[in-house]
Amino acid sequence: MRRPGRAARGKSILGLVLIGVVFAALGAFALAAVLMKAPPVDAETLCRTDAPLAAHTFILVDSTDRLEPRHRRKLRAVADQERARLHQYDRLTLARLNPRRPQEPTILFSKCLPRAPEDANPLFENPRLAREQWDAAFQSALDQALRSAQHGGAGSASPILAGLRAVAADPDFSSAIAARRFVLVSDLLEHDPNGFSLYVEGADYARWRATSGNAAADFENVDVRLAPLDRPDHAARQAAALDAFWRPYFDEAGAKSLGVDPY
Repeated sequence: MRRPGRAARGKSILGLVLIGVVFAALGAFALAAVLMKAPPVDAETLCRTDAPLAAHTFILVDSTDRLEPRHRRKLRAVADQERARLHQYDRLTLARLNPRRPQEPTILFSKCLPRAPEDANPLFENPRLAREQWDAAFQSALDQALRSAQHGGAGSASPILAGLRAVAADPDFSSAIAARRFVLVSDLLEHDPNGFSLYVEGADYARWRATSGNAAADFENVDVRLAPLDRPDHAARQAAALDAFWRPYFDEAGAKSLGVDPY
């Protein structure tokens, strides 16, 4: 029997090498498919179900007084700025003060930021479909929530303090979340017809603590941003409220930082 020639053996080796290359390529492709596949998410919130929430931004809007067009533009700008800060699967919540039920702000929107369409892999995902899902599940819902937040209607009370307690007690905004951020869009003029009011001359944080028996809500390690809505007729009260009440309030609340937007 004749032994295979050198050329035949070379072809056999080359064939085996090519087969190995093909299998390696298929394995790499399969691995890439697993690694690049979007993680499982909750259908309602779009938050990941396979990992704990890493960050949560909570925006509380005080529309108990009429929001003028400039206030609405500011609210939109604040929401856009906060959304731009989010990373994939960070959560954003938008709520409105509820004078009828001060301890229960009305949640208008609460979802995690999904993967952006430009991050979709065309080998495994449809970029056009990703854009449609993005618009439907996140951007459109947020736009609708912002429109609703602007129309809280005038009320006889501005229960900001009750709203803060509700946010601090919300289990979806718990201290178990590594990064928390709270944004208050308000004229900062707390008013309870049957209790404490920052419209009263000389009202400050020390007086509230002494007369109410309450303490600041727990905002330990939370980055706080105040976005004041200007009220020209009450400009002096607003300035006094910021320095004499809200700065010491969030200091005692344990806020990690306090940023205040210009009026």
